[in-house]
Amino acid sequence: MTLVGELTLGTGAGVLAGCIAVYLVCMSIYRLYFCPIAHIPGPKLAALTFWYEFYYDVVKRGKYTFRIAEMHEQYGPIIQVNPYEVHINDPEFHEEIYTGPGRRRDKWAWSAKMFGIPGSMFSTVAADHHRIRRAPVNPFFSRQAITRFEPRLHHFVEELCVRFEERRSTGQPVELEAAFYGLTIDNISDYAFGEPFGSLKKPEYGKDWLNLFMALSEMTHMNKQFGWLAPLMRSLPHWLTEKAYPEMMLLINYEKWLMKKVQSVIDEHDSYSNKEKEADTGHPTMFHEFLASPSLPPEEKELQRLVDEAGTILGAGGNTVAWYLKSTFFHILDNPSIRKQLKDELQSAMPDPSIIPSLNELERLPYLAAIIKEGFRISFGLTQRLQRVAPYDALYYGGYTIPPGTPVSMTSVLSHTNPKNFPNPMSFEPERWLQPDSKQKEKYLVNFSRGTRACIGKNLAIGEIHATIAALFRRFDFELYETDRSDVDFAHDFFNPSARVDSKGMRVLIK
Repeated sequence: MTLVGELTLGTGAGVLAGCIAVYLVCMSIYRLYFCPIAHIPGPKLAALTFWYEFYYDVVKRGKYTFRIAEMHEQYGPIIQVNPYEVHINDPEFHEEIYTGPGRRRDKWAWSAKMFGIPGSMFSTVAADHHRIRRAPVNPFFSRQAITRFEPRLHHFVEELCVRFEERRSTGQPVELEAAFYGLTIDNISDYAFGEPFGSLKKPEYGKDWLNLFMALSEMTHMNKQFGWLAPLMRSLPHWLTEKAYPEMMLLINYEKWLMKKVQSVIDEHDSYSNKEKEADTGHPTMFHEFLASPSLPPEEKELQRLVDEAGTILGAGGNTVAWYLKSTFFHILDNPSIRKQLKDELQSAMPDPSIIPSLNELERLPYLAAIIKEGFRISFGLTQRLQRVAPYDALYYGGYTIPPGTPVSMTSVLSHTNPKNFPNPMSFEPERWLQPDSKQKEKYLVNFSRGTRACIGKNLAIGEIHATIAALFRRFDFELYETDRSDVDFAHDFFNPSARVDSKGMRVLIK
């Protein structure tokens, strides 16, 4: 290369570097002093760059939720947590963000891409589009629909009891979260596809699903930060993806498996009617309902869209209920007086331990109801903050104006451990729900979220939880095995809660 060429190349590189430096300086000044939320308190580094969140959630593995709690202690109930987002720690403000159909709330596209499944209801950004996708299946998850499904739900709980009887005779411990994954996955797959996946028959129950979904959950932090990463990894040869990002191959293989499953439902739907399918299975199934819906336009019934939906429904149907049951079982077993009072109530209500009462009957048991509410409180539901955007309306909090279009979020963990509403918040105390003022405190339980985007599977989850706790504690005595509270306490926010990553799980002996 000639001297002139070298000088030209060097000058060009210098100009480019200078332009980048100027851009970064201007962007930093704008974000810190002139952006629409620059007046909101919080660390300047969080307001300046997404790398702050990246460090806590990707490098430190799901720790930004804990850092946000510290930031609120330092800066107050309203803070800026990244260059665009405001977070509020005030349970009284929850209804303002997660509101009903009269006030539009969109999702934030940056966070909605966290699972890399844009076709799902969960990842749908616009409120109007979300309503179109959700409307056909709302009746499917109604209280009446779940009541009709109860015999199938009880069938899976009974199958788990049979497995526990077998394990009792061996004297070997059971990892409860894996067992509960087997229950919840078989239940939701039967409800969605018309056939269970058979996890309850496996030696380790739903351990494979537990490992898969927790790996995919942790990936959400990377997907948020680098939205281009998942599409890029999908486009590469699979051997290269396996080498470069093995966790992504879990997602790719999961999607390939789901594609075959959903395609079989489509083929089946083309062969005979939804009513005929219901007659075969004893209940309607979700994906046949999608395909039969006259209100869904054709593009909403395409294969990839339904695959995205299937991935979300299986994950949501397995994760939160299994974690809830694991956490709540631990606290019952760790407190002999709670366990005795529950078993006494169940013995009176279930004289024949082999017959599971209906949900309506179980909900009338006061101590069981108190335990279940306290389980909701201390298991949190989803632990990741959930952003909402009011596209046309400003929000107001504590003298601060939040401009239209700003992502605003809250976190169930902070709401459920607010000491003003729940004294001694880290203690499992069912009695707090038996007090005269307990009914009014139910509004602070947000484990299913609220508003138009609230968990669609809430009624199914409540049915599973009641039947499982009642049946297992009526029939069995459990003893904790090499397990302590660190095996169930929330330690990592992978969108779903996770205990310490080196935990061997919550294990019990069945007596």
